[in-house]
Amino acid sequence: MKRLAILFVGLLALMVFAESVSIPVIAGQVEVPVVLQMGTLSEMIPEDFEPDWTSLKVLVEGKEVPFQIEDVDGNKRVSAPDYLVFIAKGKSEIVVQDTSSKAVVYPKAFDVVKDTKEWIIKAVDGTIEAVVNDHGLVQVTRFGNVKAKLVDEIGIARVSGWYNSTYYVDGKLGDHHEETSGAFRVVSLKVLDPGPVAVGIIAVLKSEKFNGLRQELITHVFKSGDILVDNKFVFETYADMMKVQTMVTRPIIPAFDDTLHILPVFRRLVWADQLNITPYEYWLQRNAVTWVNNMPYIVFPAGNSMKPLWWGATYIFASMERWRSNFSPKGNVGIAEILPEIPVIPADYKKWLDGDTWVYESLEFRDGVFKWMPGEFDAYPSTTGVYSMKVEDMPNRYKAGDVVQHVRLFSLYNAKTVEEAVKFIEAKSESFRNLKIGE
Repeated sequence: MKRLAILFVGLLALMVFAESVSIPVIAGQVEVPVVLQMGTLSEMIPEDFEPDWTSLKVLVEGKEVPFQIEDVDGNKRVSAPDYLVFIAKGKSEIVVQDTSSKAVVYPKAFDVVKDTKEWIIKAVDGTIEAVVNDHGLVQVTRFGNVKAKLVDEIGIARVSGWYNSTYYVDGKLGDHHEETSGAFRVVSLKVLDPGPVAVGIIAVLKSEKFNGLRQELITHVFKSGDILVDNKFVFETYADMMKVQTMVTRPIIPAFDDTLHILPVFRRLVWADQLNITPYEYWLQRNAVTWVNNMPYIVFPAGNSMKPLWWGATYIFASMERWRSNFSPKGNVGIAEILPEIPVIPADYKKWLDGDTWVYESLEFRDGVFKWMPGEFDAYPSTTGVYSMKVEDMPNRYKAGDVVQHVRLFSLYNAKTVEEAVKFIEAKSESFRNLKIGE
């Protein structure tokens, strides 16, 4: 009889297990945003399991937390293009059963009001306010107790190239043109219904000048101050491009005139290579190195060009690192750009220059392809010959179907000192880079 009871309990456990599926979500010890497409989530569920999405729950370290499912395609049901949005920390899980359940209704965290050509977003608790313009670009106008324009045009594209190139026909590049997303045509724009954790904005923009160049920009503003950006450049035809960059403008400065620019020391910087010194030594010469937790960081006034070796940018042809930030000690506020992974730096210099690099210029964070190779490359023995100085050899050449994607976390934060800011961002960036779903 006892044996039968044990067998019954075992069968019952199997039955309970068969009625639900748990998808693990792992992050670090600092909260980070999660935006997961429902089609991707469905692929993580066994084929013989039929989920009932009304039963979906998100557990963070064993406790149920607010989440939202965004109806991206507007069909009023859960489908593949929709997004599951929540905030994760430590060990989390997405749990769904194969039977219906009364869905938990969490109060909305935001109010969204449509004005003439823009949307005003305000957190119900007053923690963050933002404006979405008619191209889907976000400007943050309040964070915590600070009411000011703290960052603008989040996710704006800067592109340049030879828009009527016939290079493969007759070797001619044609005419050069440069523009930002502000000049693009709006194909579609949605500010999704706000949920308990975020507001989603989906914009599809198309360049009128660069035939077949499309920008697909998905931005989520979280009440935590996190702004998650997924920016795709989709090429529908051949293109010769000199710049393909994702940007934000005016981060913290000019709202605060004491704003500092902070980031880990570059692994590669063209100017340092040309001087046959390390990037650390380059910034040390400019009195722009601060040590935190026995690690060196580049710290300088955000509005100072810092005597670049050449060019007008504060830095250019620089390796993308794990994060960078503008921070005001006076305002006790900053914004950090955090990468989901630390990019590998190819040993081949040309291959590295063909990929994404960092630029800080005109108070803008710029990420992406920058292919204007100035004569100064050949003026220094260390970089002579690393790249052709012929203009026709410089562009990145994209074909139909190519996609350039930038996923970035822009995180607003409060801190009193540079040391406090660095410690916070390091922990946040480690948590973001450690984010794993379904593994």
